[in-house]
Amino acid sequence: MLKLLGEQIYAAVVKAVPLNAVTEIRLRRGEKAFVKHASGGKFAEYRCSSEDIAAVLKRATMSSLYAYQEELKNGYVHYSKGVRIGVAGEGVVESGKIITYKNFTSLTVRIPHEVVGAADRILNILNPFENLLVISPPYGGKTTLLRDVARILSENGDTLILDERGEFFAGGARFGPRADFIVNTPKRLAAEGAIRALNPEIIVMDEIFPYVDMPVIRDIASSGVKIAASIHSDSVESVLKRFPEVRELFSYAVVLTHIPRAGSIKSVTRL
Repeated sequence: MLKLLGEQIYAAVVKAVPLNAVTEIRLRRGEKAFVKHASGGKFAEYRCSSEDIAAVLKRATMSSLYAYQEELKNGYVHYSKGVRIGVAGEGVVESGKIITYKNFTSLTVRIPHEVVGAADRILNILNPFENLLVISPPYGGKTTLLRDVARILSENGDTLILDERGEFFAGGARFGPRADFIVNTPKRLAAEGAIRALNPEIIVMDEIFPYVDMPVIRDIASSGVKIAASIHSDSVESVLKRFPEVRELFSYAVVLTHIPRAGSIKSVTRL
């Protein structure tokens, strides 16, 4: 983090929250850095400038912002060890599509943490495994839970992890001996060939967007491969209202909340 943030921001961040507890750092032009941890967050005693934001991005992209245009058009940049930097600023639009961002005004540095045992609370629905959907609001701990689900499933079954945003490794996260990975590739592009070439028993995928990914999920399910996935929402009811076919594709839904802390299980529902 020191290499990415620079000395001044880093010193302010670790003074506010111990580095091993930091889950997210928000840098906004003209405002104090805000540091999040599992139970909340606080402002650090450092006010960010445009130059600070530009310097962090320069370090994250190794002074080659152009090489990251494909990621930038989706609003983020990968750094290393699962760290993802969300960007905000002025969008550049061509033919009705965002092709990149410029004049950056804020960054969100997300720092993943491996929590071995996060899925122990739902072991009873992992063996035997049936299709699982993790439902969580932003910052609810869905990737942490799904990462541990993948660890458990890959102990005994051929488990393919479609890590579209490169977040699963979390600084060297551990997985079972039967895990395979396709990283930094859109799920819809990776799934079809992977099913034929890798013959997985289970596919794990984070942050599905049903309007885009539901055809992929439907194809995976119809091929006989089981699925563990996550989606942004706050309840089973809200997901089913928007996407009723979820009930046909998934057997269980686990709803997470950030109260009293990120990763708290609100409910487990048989669909």
